[in-house]
Amino acid sequence: MNWEKINLENENERNLDFLDAYNFKELLLEIECNIKDINAENVRKQAFDCLKDRYLEAKEIIDANLNNIVKYAKKERKNYK
Repeated sequence: MNWEKINLENENERNLDFLDAYNFKELLLEIECNIKDINAENVRKQAFDCLKDRYLEAKEIIDANLNNIVKYAKKERKNYK
């Protein structure tokens, strides 16, 4: 998938998730694999580091498509007036 050129005219591409989901099962696996000393501070750090990484990736995708998003949003607004 080329995340730098999303075709917002395409229904499938418009429905793509640019922010990955994060669930307890995944967090627990990360804890098992990455944390030697399991405590509240280390678990919080692991979870927030993962969330930060996902946020930064989503931000990059939005930034790479910002002009396209603005153009498409303006076009859609005109269609509703």
